[in-house]
Amino acid sequence: MTEHAATVNKKYKEFVERIVDTNAVWGLTKDETWATSSSQEFEDTEVILFWSDKAGAAACAEDEWATYTPESITLVEFLENWCVGMYGDELLVGADWDADLSGKEAEPLVVALDVVKQLKAKDKTLEFTQYDSQQEFEEQVIEALDGE
Repeated sequence: MTEHAATVNKKYKEFVERIVDTNAVWGLTKDETWATSSSQEFEDTEVILFWSDKAGAAACAEDEWATYTPESITLVEFLENWCVGMYGDELLVGADWDADLSGKEAEPLVVALDVVKQLKAKDKTLEFTQYDSQQEFEEQVIEALDGE
């Protein structure tokens, strides 16, 4: 693994840990449009960018996103609405990208599963609105990933 890849993976792990600790995920928005970028790994694939804190999002509010502002969503909303919806739309999660627009690109259900694993490691349980329980959410994510 290259040094860059190791750094990206470390930042991704910290992203998951921080969003579980704070129960919030940040994005950049303007008129209900969220900041996206083209994937650096996959042709014709969009990446929706998310950060683990407001400062990280604000640091990227420049150039084409200069008029965007940081906005937070709850961790449950991120998992239920964003990760599940992005999976259906074949979009990727960009986790804690830096101002150079580089960072981890991840499958949304993989991110969701990593978050659930971190929740379990921290002995935390979220109250889901579209699933009966955190366990049901986890089971459905695993089932969807196994079906690929």
